[in-house]
Amino acid sequence: MIAALVGVAACTPTRRSPRGPLHPLAALPAFADDGDRASLVAAIGESIGYFSRLPPDRPIAFGTTTRTAEEMRAAMADLVDFLARTPSTAELAAEVGRRFEVYRAGPAGQVAFTGYYLPTLPARETRDTRFRIPVLGRPADLVTVALADFGAPCAGHERVVGRVVDGVLVPYFTRAEIETGAARDAPVLAWVDDPVGLFFLQIQGSGVLAFPGNVHRAIGFAASNGRPYTSIGRVLVDRGDLVLEQASMAGIRDWLRDHPAEEPRLLQANARYVFFRELTGPPLGSLGVPVTTGRTIATDPSVFPPGALAFIDIRETEASAPLSRFVLNQDTGAAIRGPGRVDVYFGDAADAATSAGRLRAPGDLYFLVPRAPRGR
Repeated sequence: MIAALVGVAACTPTRRSPRGPLHPLAALPAFADDGDRASLVAAIGESIGYFSRLPPDRPIAFGTTTRTAEEMRAAMADLVDFLARTPSTAELAAEVGRRFEVYRAGPAGQVAFTGYYLPTLPARETRDTRFRIPVLGRPADLVTVALADFGAPCAGHERVVGRVVDGVLVPYFTRAEIETGAARDAPVLAWVDDPVGLFFLQIQGSGVLAFPGNVHRAIGFAASNGRPYTSIGRVLVDRGDLVLEQASMAGIRDWLRDHPAEEPRLLQANARYVFFRELTGPPLGSLGVPVTTGRTIATDPSVFPPGALAFIDIRETEASAPLSRFVLNQDTGAAIRGPGRVDVYFGDAADAATSAGRLRAPGDLYFLVPRAPRGR
């Protein structure tokens, strides 16, 4: 999830509603933030850095409404200055209403929220009888093509991933092929003993490898094989092996533990494979900025504006508590597609995996658009 980019195998036109999924609201929702202010300021600061690196006149689209990167940066910088005054929850909500227009994503209460986190896996530098699953870096023969460079009809997509065979670009190897040794040009970063843990680490997009001697090494997304993502939880539900409420990471692990012979085939039902790189700093989102626990969300970048300020209002369920807070749209994910899906980042705390795995709830997503300058 973290720092994931979209790989597509074919060039097909993108069809979108002319109005888009964002709808302006006349009345301000009750923005009662339940998170800590320090994390909010930190997350806004990362988006300020992102917008500062863009050309100042770069348009940022909220459906049919646009603001420039400079307008986004300035509005967020002003909000940070206001937060430094330690306003009350009510004062903050009122100030946000004064500074921003509010757009809701889709019909009320119909956005599906899930969670992701930063996993840690035991690892070794060299292969042995127990640690025999490789963590692979980006293969030398993997080619990424930016389709926008070739114009219509490809400009609606981000990238195609493949390899060159006899002068022809062909799809890269599937997960099954890679796991049986097809990606010979991929460097091995480390060896792990848990294929299921590595599979979920690939879904999260970043993680930490824990070596003997209390040595920890962060790794992040380097590339994917460009194959479409398939949810193995959905596969188990469709087969009748699990009901939807059981199809969490914990539920899938339990099922695999009880059906070890099924493990390779089930994991390989997801043809998508992620390659990693070593990180020298904190985990990064798809914008190239650090993600913030409880404040970073992942959405579909073809639908919602990267870097933007948003607000989430997630309903309480039997498995998870409600969440109501300002967030920053700083990440993407292969499984997060369309206007009705959002992933919330839970960080690397001891309970992060449990909290992220339990979150499967409906709610509302609002995007905050800086009010247009006078005269515009």
